Amino acid sequence: MPKPMRDSEWLAKMLFEFSYWHAIKGTPFKPQAYELASESVVALGKELERTWKKGGVKALVDLPGIGQSIAEKIDEYFRTGRVREYDALKRKFPVDIWGLSRIEGLGPKHIGQLWRELRIANIDDLEFAIEKQKIRALKGWGPKSEEKLARGIALLRSSTGRHPLKDVLPLAETIVKRLRKVTGVKQVAMAGSLRRKKKDVGDIDLIATSSDPKTVMEAFVSMPEVAAVHEVGKTRSSVRLKYGIDCDLRVVPDRVFGSTLQYFTGDRRHNILLRERAIKQGYKLNEYGLFKKGKLVPVPTEDDIYRILGLKTPPPEKRLGKDEFKAR
Repeated sequence: MPKPMRDSEWLAKMLFEFSYWHAIKGTPFKPQAYELASESVVALGKELERTWKKGGVKALVDLPGIGQSIAEKIDEYFRTGRVREYDALKRKFPVDIWGLSRIEGLGPKHIGQLWRELRIANIDDLEFAIEKQKIRALKGWGPKSEEKLARGIALLRSSTGRHPLKDVLPLAETIVKRLRKVTGVKQVAMAGSLRRKKKDVGDIDLIATSSDPKTVMEAFVSMPEVAAVHEVGKTRSSVRLKYGIDCDLRVVPDRVFGSTLQYFTGDRRHNILLRERAIKQGYKLNEYGLFKKGKLVPVPTEDDIYRILGLKTPPPEKRLGKDEFKAR
């Protein structure tokens, strides 16, 4: 099997596609397990193969997010350069799940429907179907759906890559200052790699709370720094700034500000370990909040999450999924 990317990248892609495939089939639990494993592989990088070389499947199972079945697939790939179950999947469902899933608004059910009804297997197929106005004829779709997909493809193809922190931080601070002056805004915080002070960042992620989200969104997309508006929603909007970087704003209730900020700050490996710790203590933690037996636990600050899970709150730049997890 050709390997056009690093082993960890290929494995993450494979596991992600298994996640979508099980979601398309409606298999319970497996989509989440494969998605978590994919995120873990991305976070581990070269450490994944080093761990495998030291202890094989047994060592892989000890890694965050990696169960027995998934460890066996990783082991098979490192030993043979292929995964037979994945090869069989691609013969049965020859769709570029990885590519299509990067388009805004395309989830597992949509990708499955597009393949079944129009045999759309990749972005080029999708673009051709949009040009021929075939998407709007499908159940649950329409002209606006086609327009949104076309914008998503254009956005994906015009991606400008990563930007130096020293250039992005002043711009983000300007946006934050403007938002704090908007009527109804209570809190605004940076998230993502920008908050973790990485040397370069892909985009700007902002989290806010407000008594009037609609007004906040209108003010956000109308700022003088905005060059193009990708999406305007009730609680999330996305824009391209004049400096060639995308900026996303999410407005959430006060009671989940802490969990939302923590989730979108990352990094992936830190979040995976934190989620696993939450599960062991009877909680469920995701971008929507912290839950106990299906009920939302208010976490207005990040400190609330870490305190509940028996941890000290690590500085964002130290959230690496390594030694920052020290119980009180």
